[in-house]
Amino acid sequence: MIISSLLITLTSSLAWQQADERELVGRATAYRLDRIETLDGDALINATVLVQDGIIQRIGKVVIIPEYATVHDLRGTGAVMTPPLVLSHANFLQSDRRDGGNNSRFIAADSLWLAADWQTGLWEYGVGMVAVDPPGNGAPGRTSVLKVAASEKRPETLVDDLHLKLDMATNSSAKNLIRDGIKAAEAAIENEIQAEKDWKKSRKEWDAKKEEEKQAAEAAKANGEKAKKVKEGDEEQGPPETFEAPEIKDNEQAFVDWVRKERTVQVHMRSASDWLHWMQIMEDREENYEVVFSMGSTTNLHEVIDSVVTSGARIDLPARMSFLPYTRNRVNIAAELVAAGCDKLILSPASNSIAGLRDLRASVSRLIAEGLDPAIALRAITLEPALAVGQEEVMGTIAIGMPASFVIWSGDVFDPLTEVDSLVLDGEEKFNREQFESELLR
Repeated sequence: MIISSLLITLTSSLAWQQADERELVGRATAYRLDRIETLDGDALINATVLVQDGIIQRIGKVVIIPEYATVHDLRGTGAVMTPPLVLSHANFLQSDRRDGGNNSRFIAADSLWLAADWQTGLWEYGVGMVAVDPPGNGAPGRTSVLKVAASEKRPETLVDDLHLKLDMATNSSAKNLIRDGIKAAEAAIENEIQAEKDWKKSRKEWDAKKEEEKQAAEAAKANGEKAKKVKEGDEEQGPPETFEAPEIKDNEQAFVDWVRKERTVQVHMRSASDWLHWMQIMEDREENYEVVFSMGSTTNLHEVIDSVVTSGARIDLPARMSFLPYTRNRVNIAAELVAAGCDKLILSPASNSIAGLRDLRASVSRLIAEGLDPAIALRAITLEPALAVGQEEVMGTIAIGMPASFVIWSGDVFDPLTEVDSLVLDGEEKFNREQFESELLR
């Protein structure tokens, strides 16, 4: 009897520790799993997530589930819950092709022409959000961010206009384009500063003049003199009441935003020499930038790892093992970056295609087998890309108060045989493996 009372008291105490004990109202769904990778602390074992009206209301090992809630009890099946995958470069959604040069006035969303069922191919592999780069080389434009939700061919964007994309290469044209963009931006900013100074001076002189005229009119009135009348249309026009900044050219605006630290540049490069040339351009500059590395079966990026990590930039890397040039020695750049202190790592598909997406987790599993921490790897395909596009409050962790967006996997995320059983966005199931396969058999 005493033991029973203690158990009841302990259970009540644990239940009371849930973050929100208010009475739930409306549709509620509970998910019970053996493992939940929240990315908001340690993984939860044998835990429950309670969702109500698209928001995670309760989460933990002891959760009071309302009688009216729908319960998905997946304990004992090996299923794992994680945040959805986020792709930082879903460029296979583009259909446009653009030449090089400074085209920074364009946004990536304007290059999207999507099939009616474009979302399904992404949901099937656990993707809930994507960023798309503008097509082209040089300074082709600005990135856009989309939630993978049902929509028309021209989807609504979470962020229409985000990073300025730059291509870095060792040739003079690539470097001159970036330098010229910075130079034009600095000139535009200086022009605006000078214009504001000139306006303030003119405004001050105008106000002083009007004050003198007012005093003169009052003195004339006191002496019985008539005030001078000004013919209509002859009134002198003073400077504007508020400062009007000079117009900035379309292809300069994104560079101006970057130099002002109001925008982040996403600089794409392929080799250690590209990085060294980028460092020459930046010198003592303090503008924000992120680095997107491309690499094939061989790479020399290991030569600049310490410099890259010291920069503090977020690093976006293809999820692939490579070889040192002219050798059979394999190199795990992702693991080496982490070992050197990189704490902002994104892993992208090795090829920019649905096939690359399909192979992403298998590619990451090979990096893990060669020394990459699995917890860091999971962050690198979920939370870190969400942070990179500023949408961690939309999709990033599984925590109380967050939108109920998550994937339920059939097993270990990095087991190549594991599949997406279910994908939920904002509390609504978008993909169900069983239903999907039954429809294919019809």
